[in-house]
Amino acid sequence: MQNKLLKPRIPSVENKLLGFIEKHVVVIAFFVISAAAMLIRALLFDHLSIDAYNFLIPWYDALSEKGFAGLSQPVGNYNILYQTIIALFTYLPIKALHAYKLFSCLFDFLTAGLVAYVVYKSFTNRPKLKALIAYTAVLLSPIVFLNSACWAQCDVIYTFFCIFSVYHIYQEKYVSSLILFGVALTFKLQAIFILPFLLFVYIYKKRFSILYFLIIPAVMVVLSLPGLIMGRGFSEIFTIYLNQSSQYQSMSMNYPSFWLLFKTEGLDSFYKEFSTVAILLTFAALLTLMIVWLKKKVSFSIENVLIMAFLVSYTCVLFLPSMHERYGFIYEILGLMLAFWFVKTIPLLVLMYLTSFATYSNYLFQLTTDSTTLCVINTLVYLAYVIYLSKQLFKEETDTAVKAKQA
Repeated sequence: MQNKLLKPRIPSVENKLLGFIEKHVVVIAFFVISAAAMLIRALLFDHLSIDAYNFLIPWYDALSEKGFAGLSQPVGNYNILYQTIIALFTYLPIKALHAYKLFSCLFDFLTAGLVAYVVYKSFTNRPKLKALIAYTAVLLSPIVFLNSACWAQCDVIYTFFCIFSVYHIYQEKYVSSLILFGVALTFKLQAIFILPFLLFVYIYKKRFSILYFLIIPAVMVVLSLPGLIMGRGFSEIFTIYLNQSSQYQSMSMNYPSFWLLFKTEGLDSFYKEFSTVAILLTFAALLTLMIVWLKKKVSFSIENVLIMAFLVSYTCVLFLPSMHERYGFIYEILGLMLAFWFVKTIPLLVLMYLTSFATYSNYLFQLTTDSTTLCVINTLVYLAYVIYLSKQLFKEETDTAVKAKQA
């Protein structure tokens, strides 16, 4: 009797509340994490980066004077689509800086949702929990919220469409994949890091004509119609990117690329020659990977598709000249996704993200880090990924061959 009296009792209302929380813990966690992610971004919204001060805000001011009529002339060095979006910003009753950041942060959440969806659809064991972890990992990644909410950059936008495009390759929806890639490329030139993978799919799968690639420029033209209507030349849709690619005359632009292993000052003196060497080396590295994939007859499971897109984009950024620190955004998100299939890559992922965070800090907060050290770490991480993921890529074929031999 005495023990019964001493036994603590929870009020029925509280008990029901605890039961509700236990039953819907994943949904509740989703809203709590989303709120935390919003708060983090809100705290960074008033930070004015050098890029925003020197470029984004002046572009906004130039377009605010004329509105859509201002699309008749190039403003800055971004494409016509993004200039159209900036023109739309000028009609919003908010600060220019906040408009840029809100748009990019919207895609932070869309990208997190897309990554969570891919993870959810790919696993049968506790898929909701894994999807929640994926959603959290993207939204709370410093690389993601610093890029959008602090820097006011738009790398997450084209990355969203690139990942969507890659996922459609896995689903064998080739037309929609090329449409999505066209949207990505219309937003930013750096989406091109995924193009070699799409070309490999065309050669290997033999499921669609080379003419399907005309979808990409067609999408670019459609999305540039506001500028064309206002008087921009048709050729500007593409020459904007040609001008961007020749704008920087340095082997590395704060990205810890392979070329930092050498004295870049000396290489930059002969930029034309060494940039050509870098492009040819990149081509050779990509070709080597793809020949091996062809010979090994790699399957197109979701994890293999992500591996190939990851290795292609990482190879491009590591070896091409004139790479900025933000250009690794695509492979950083793909690397995060791969960690759900290959847990052993998590230490490499952490090193990759710490390296990127260091380069971001160099630019955003003027924190000095040794570029050669970062370059060595980045190159070793890349090589480790190539070795480990290549083994995983062919594991399915090896297991099948062993079983067939045993039978």
